[in-house]
Amino acid sequence: MRPHPLHRASARVLLLGAAALAAACDEPQPPATITLDFRGLVDGAPFACGQRYEGIGTTAAAFEPLDFRMYLHEFVILDSRGEEHLASPIDDDRWQRDPFVLVDFEDATGACATGSPSTHTSVELSNDEGAWPVGVAFSIGLPPEHNHLDAATAPAPLNEPGMWWSWRGGYKYVRADVQTDGGTPFYFHLGGTGCGGDVASGFACEYPNISRIELPELDTEREQITVDLARLYDGVDITAPTDFAVDSVPGCMAFPGDPECPKMFDAVGLAFESTSQGAGQAMFGTEVRE
Repeated sequence: MRPHPLHRASARVLLLGAAALAAACDEPQPPATITLDFRGLVDGAPFACGQRYEGIGTTAAAFEPLDFRMYLHEFVILDSRGEEHLASPIDDDRWQRDPFVLVDFEDATGACATGSPSTHTSVELSNDEGAWPVGVAFSIGLPPEHNHLDAATAPAPLNEPGMWWSWRGGYKYVRADVQTDGGTPFYFHLGGTGCGGDVASGFACEYPNISRIELPELDTEREQITVDLARLYDGVDITAPTDFAVDSVPGCMAFPGDPECPKMFDAVGLAFESTSQGAGQAMFGTEVRE
């Protein structure tokens, strides 16, 4: 007896459905968590406290690191269509507290005396929306609602006194300090400026100085994010005498009129004394893990 045509059609549907299910099972599933590994560099060489680096800045000067830390937030995963998907830092009670993290390259050796022996260079993210990552983006800095807390009482990682300016000034989003061969320090402290307000009513900053970094091509399983400190000094002379009549300290503290700031802001993708992003950052890149 021949099978009824409807039976043959039903069998074909079942076979096609089984094939589709098998194919779906073979497809890789997006990871539930994603690790972003950061690697500090100085002109391509590994960053390390206690090391001397040459050929820095407009005069090819030499320096030794004093500090290198930064706050990051607003993490998103970029998929193959360029769409963004939320990713949240996984709380660890020390370096990460959703929605921000502290990345720390210094280890308190050599001349690095303002940080701690511990480092934090691997950021653990929850893949909240289940996207397959082909790139990432994040912002340097802190959300406004977290920027004006008291480091003496704030939870980790906002309890780092060396990363805090004041109630009005808020936190240092980036602290990158070096000293030249003559022992003179040269600072880069990035944070919100032109801030006003009080504890009761809150604070607001004329220049938030939040820089968004986009790395649209990053294989998170094979590659890491590089942060090259030398690029911060490409347009400045770290050995130039400081004119204290117009500049309070050697380097850039993000204060109005600071002569070293425009070029150093360029390196992190910001326009100085502006609410706009800059032409493009130079510090962050990617490389295959060793």
